[in-house]
Amino acid sequence: MLRYLFPVLLLFVSTIACAQDASPPPFFASGVKAGEVTKDSAIIWVRLTESATADFDRLPILTEGLPTNERSNIEMPVDIVPGIAGRARVRYFVSGVDGASEEAGATEWTDVSSATDFVHQFKLGSLLPDTAYDYIVEANRGGTNVGVSQIAGSFRTAPAADQSVPIRFIVSTCQAVRSIDSGSDGHIAYSQMSLFDPHFFVHTGDILYYDKVPLCKTVAQARAKWNLMFAYGHNLEFHRTHGSYFMKDDHDTLKNDCWPGQTYGDLTFDEGLEIFREQVPMGEQTFRTVRWGQDVQIWMTENRDFRSSNRDEDGPDKTILGEEQKAWLMQTIDESDATFKFVITPGPIVGPDKRGKADNHSNAAFAHEGNELREFLSAQENVYVICGDRHWQYCSQDPASGLIEMGCGPINDEHSFGGNPGENADMHRYFSPKGGFLGITVDGDTATAQWFNSSDADPETGQPAVLYSETFTDNE
Repeated sequence: MLRYLFPVLLLFVSTIACAQDASPPPFFASGVKAGEVTKDSAIIWVRLTESATADFDRLPILTEGLPTNERSNIEMPVDIVPGIAGRARVRYFVSGVDGASEEAGATEWTDVSSATDFVHQFKLGSLLPDTAYDYIVEANRGGTNVGVSQIAGSFRTAPAADQSVPIRFIVSTCQAVRSIDSGSDGHIAYSQMSLFDPHFFVHTGDILYYDKVPLCKTVAQARAKWNLMFAYGHNLEFHRTHGSYFMKDDHDTLKNDCWPGQTYGDLTFDEGLEIFREQVPMGEQTFRTVRWGQDVQIWMTENRDFRSSNRDEDGPDKTILGEEQKAWLMQTIDESDATFKFVITPGPIVGPDKRGKADNHSNAAFAHEGNELREFLSAQENVYVICGDRHWQYCSQDPASGLIEMGCGPINDEHSFGGNPGENADMHRYFSPKGGFLGITVDGDTATAQWFNSSDADPETGQPAVLYSETFTDNE
């Protein structure tokens, strides 16, 4: 195979500089993403744009955020990151030392149009396990197979199920335009996440908020907010260089505590489902499990697609997961021989939640299915729940079943609005009203969870503060 000698980071920097100064469109203002990574496959997401960056000066809110007490009817401008039609392809390489990369393959050139918001998702297969890959997305305005602009990225595949290697991953939740803390660079937590050197990243949902300013009440506005969220500098750079798994929750489906059949302005629930699958790298199912070597397996549940109305009377027929997903979850966990099993959910199963909520398994509104899940999960070896949605960090243990749940907390302190339940001595092993992210390290028979605060970083190294650590060992 051909070998190419270039450091990927330098290639990216020079490519972007060239694009801004001399190259014609298309550009990649919302970056690229590698998602749904397994031991032998990945999906590369790309969107073609008219300009190299978003129009961050369009509205002050787009770069300055909003105080938590400000209320506004400002709506999302639909042309903040205009797309452009063209063609694109992906070339990918096995990473080598000293910038040497070996070409592993290339996709076919593919037309990109407004029908998919100028987005295309390229599926890569026949990859090697536990291997670092570099890739280049090439693009043009159409009618040719010659790339006139390009952007580079990287990711690592999962080890095979019989490989025991240390694994590090990050879980985050709840980010918004109103809580950005670095102007046009977006959320500083993303630059701090890179310092953790994760093998992969999981976003549990509320990736953006349609129902928070600037408001999104149409398909065009919803797409524009996705385009903007990943155009911020830190956000774009992290996802360009790490493999990710995306989950959705209420605010990036439609509106707060939503369920099927509802609308928000002119935006429907079904349109919200379609937009999510369009705007992130996503395979056939929004619920899935991925094995990362001998010692780690993750499950990512889908908590919006199949749920009952929050207002229904609780009982055996009321559900968040739906019967098919629930049966799949229990069967695949029962069949797994991974040392540690992490069930990652958009909302809590254990809690405790704050008062007045009726939207998740820790609430009385879904007590029947919540009890069912807690009973099943607590009976398994080395199963831990990781959840998003809550605007505070915690590690709790259910007094009845003993099931442990880790809440990653919102992306920063600016996003800790909305209140919290306070510390509960009967359940909390750790509680903090702070924001940041959760880092998990698994090395053989030991798993370590670390809660980081993105708003309190070392000024010299940029390392975020570790607020709390918890270590778990193999029960067998």
